[in-house]
Amino acid sequence: MFKTSLKLIFRNWWRNKTFTLISILSLTVGIACTNLLGAFVAYEYGIENANPNKNRIIWATQDMPSNPGKKVAYMQKGIPEQLKEKYPEVKNFIQLNSSTLINIEVNHQTFEPIEVLNVNPSFPDFFPFELLYGSWSAFNDPKSIIISETQAKRFFGNENALGKQIVLVEQGFDEANRKEFTIGAVTKTRAQSAIKFDALFCDPENAWGGPTLLMMTQETDVRAFEDKVKKDVIPTLDGGQYYFTTLDKAISQNYNEQELEYWHYRKNALLLVGLVSAILVFLIAVFNYVNISFSRVLQQVKSIHTQKLMGARPVDIRWQLFGDTFLMVFISFVLSLLLLFDILPLFNRIVSAEFNSSFFFSREFYPFFITLLILLTVIPALIMSRKISRLSGNDYRMFFVKKKNYWVSALVTIQFIIAISLIIGMITANQQMNLVKQAGNRYLNLIEIGGQIGGSDLKPLYGKLHGISGITDISMADKSLMNAWFLHGTLVKENGETTGAVILHLSGNDDFLRTIQLRQLSGDAWEKQSEKYAQSVFVNKAFADMAERSIDELIGQPLHTFLETGNKESVIAGVLDNFYFNTLENKASPAMIEYLPSTTNEFTTIQIRLYSQHQEETIAAIRKVWEQTFPDTYFSYIDVYHVFKTRNSKIFEMARLLQMYSLISILLTCFGLFGITFYAVKQRTKEIGIRKINGAKTLQILWLLMKPMFVWITIGFVIAVPLAWWLIERWLQQFVYRVNVSVFSFALAFLAVSAITFATVGWHVWRTARSNPVKSLKSE
Repeated sequence: MFKTSLKLIFRNWWRNKTFTLISILSLTVGIACTNLLGAFVAYEYGIENANPNKNRIIWATQDMPSNPGKKVAYMQKGIPEQLKEKYPEVKNFIQLNSSTLINIEVNHQTFEPIEVLNVNPSFPDFFPFELLYGSWSAFNDPKSIIISETQAKRFFGNENALGKQIVLVEQGFDEANRKEFTIGAVTKTRAQSAIKFDALFCDPENAWGGPTLLMMTQETDVRAFEDKVKKDVIPTLDGGQYYFTTLDKAISQNYNEQELEYWHYRKNALLLVGLVSAILVFLIAVFNYVNISFSRVLQQVKSIHTQKLMGARPVDIRWQLFGDTFLMVFISFVLSLLLLFDILPLFNRIVSAEFNSSFFFSREFYPFFITLLILLTVIPALIMSRKISRLSGNDYRMFFVKKKNYWVSALVTIQFIIAISLIIGMITANQQMNLVKQAGNRYLNLIEIGGQIGGSDLKPLYGKLHGISGITDISMADKSLMNAWFLHGTLVKENGETTGAVILHLSGNDDFLRTIQLRQLSGDAWEKQSEKYAQSVFVNKAFADMAERSIDELIGQPLHTFLETGNKESVIAGVLDNFYFNTLENKASPAMIEYLPSTTNEFTTIQIRLYSQHQEETIAAIRKVWEQTFPDTYFSYIDVYHVFKTRNSKIFEMARLLQMYSLISILLTCFGLFGITFYAVKQRTKEIGIRKINGAKTLQILWLLMKPMFVWITIGFVIAVPLAWWLIERWLQQFVYRVNVSVFSFALAFLAVSAITFATVGWHVWRTARSNPVKSLKSE
């Protein structure tokens, strides 16, 4: 009987190839999307779960100097020792100091910089990395370094790296600092770690403080400990307060005022939206499967009754129906695994992650994986087989003809609600992404070189670069654009009140504003500053707004009139429009740009605007000139636009993720509609023929068959609009500079879904409506 059941199942699949293919494709895509996002969410929320001391580790932050309300992850050197000595509940601490490297040297070869941290010997207590070989005692020697397994393979291949030499060339204030280390250990790769590094060393003498974690003797009431530290007034940077949080919450926090590239940031909003989108896509796939299963099983009614007449027992019928459903879902599940591995690289690019496929089979996710398989195969198969095998002939007709129509209408309407909501979200996220691009367009095709060695004058290089044809504009400065300094000072308002302010401090020569494409609102031309003022600065509109002055009131006034810590000889000569270097989640920073005449002694950075074409050749030419001018200094450059996009990666990731899931949702919906329409048209072929014989026009028949879809789309749109609006508004609230959810987004989503839907099913309906009625009746 088993073989007979299998034959009947596969024979039925072959007779209904369209239904079978759509069901398998829908389920495969839906299961793959759900598993991918489910695994990624489990991975992210499992960061440091394997750490035995996780619940005893707390993360320290403090008020940002001159800007209360903003927090920075920082403690001065010596403060953690005070906390350990003063509070018995503090067992140990670790401070993370990162170095700004120019390059590294291994075996007389020069490599790009890597992530190197100066840490305390307590590091393995906080982060339980295993060693491939070597010993943690390497931390006892300041000249010993521990590197990661990945970097060991990169530098030395399969050789044992112990005892090998590595040179770190650090950025210094006066000259490059060359530090030679001996490799004392190699760490194994550790998945789900809160800290990311390429190398570690322990040099307390050259540690300057930094992000700090405390190890408590036991799981501690963080709020009570925080209140105790505040009450004792432990010294901070500028009279602020310390705040403490658990390790898990520290992973979820954003540090917009800092770039902690070695710390893992959990993208909570992206995870939530991604998981919800995946579940919605999965629901569309399940609805497709249910709708098509109803249609497909109805065609088996005669076959099932014939089997009963031939002596098949009810249990045999149930097993056959169970096997049909089970095999369908199981095959889709297996195919979804293959699809997962294919789309994983694309997914990693979308969310800017390094998610590994091995996690699918880890103990953190594998139980969910198996549970989903059981739920999708066994439960629907049991329900379908028991329900259908017990129905009589009239029951079949009642359930699959009358009730089925209600089920189809409801499920397809829900599919349209999901698809329209996702498309509205995608359109709005794209608009927000375009807003970011507009703010960063001035950085497109802009690179910056220099800044590796403080105090080095790049004027000799500046003159040589003018001869390279791929450069459109070029300027010099003594500060890096994307790593500019912030001046902490006191701003004086119009009414005489003072307020703490953090001022972005830039500088540049005659060509600076043109090269960066900063728009001037008021004042004398930037290039003519030296003719009128001995020392001059430009400020931006955010500076004027904070000082509560109009733009014209600032022109010609001494800087120190508004900024008490400003240079008393500097005059405000112009005002610029606001510009952004960081995320659009925050307001544009007040900024001042100092004009540097060509006689300035030292220019340490050069900004270069490139043509959009042949940039690789231009950069190669710049590299050649650099190596001729500074043969002992490694050449590197910053792609300014790339850095700006990275700082706003949250928006780009969200937009790309919604694009992917919106496309998938509408495709799956159309797959299901095609199957439903195919079945509906096939069942109504005789009716269509009779109507045509009685004078019905092709367009009338087309409207008859397409009208239900129009109704479903309209109802779905009416429900999706308020739902999508509410969700998107909540997401947009995190941005200071944001777009509004527009009527255009709703209209475009409605038109897009309608057009794609009617294009998908319309051709089949049109072909049937134009067919010869005599031929259709004869076939009946």
